[in-house]
Amino acid sequence: MSEFTLSQIMQALERIVMVATVLDRRGDKVRVKWADGAPSNWLKLAQLGSKDQKLWIPQNAGDQVLVLSPGGDTTKGIVYPGPFAGGVPAGNFDGTFTGVGDVVASDISLVNHVHVGITPGPADTGEPK
Repeated sequence: MSEFTLSQIMQALERIVMVATVLDRRGDKVRVKWADGAPSNWLKLAQLGSKDQKLWIPQNAGDQVLVLSPGGDTTKGIVYPGPFAGGVPAGNFDGTFTGVGDVVASDISLVNHVHVGITPGPADTGEPK
């Protein structure tokens, strides 16, 4: 194997998994800044999900990400959430969740739960305790 061929193989291997920083997001695609400062093309964001459940937490400008590029071709890279950049938020979540459907925790529905000890009528209940 020639040195040139070996060099090409090594370059492709080095580009298969790369850490980058998001420059901009449009919908489900982002442009990232590579380690050398060069911008990428628009790349598809990968998100957790299945046929029935989807979780959309898109990366935004300044977020660090991992880019997996099949065969080392960074023009075909897929962007995954990367190393946490910045101070760890207090607790395990900092932000806003929005969605459609119900959330159930410990068999209690967020949509259909009931408050015990409340008299039915037009009055509002107090703040949650």
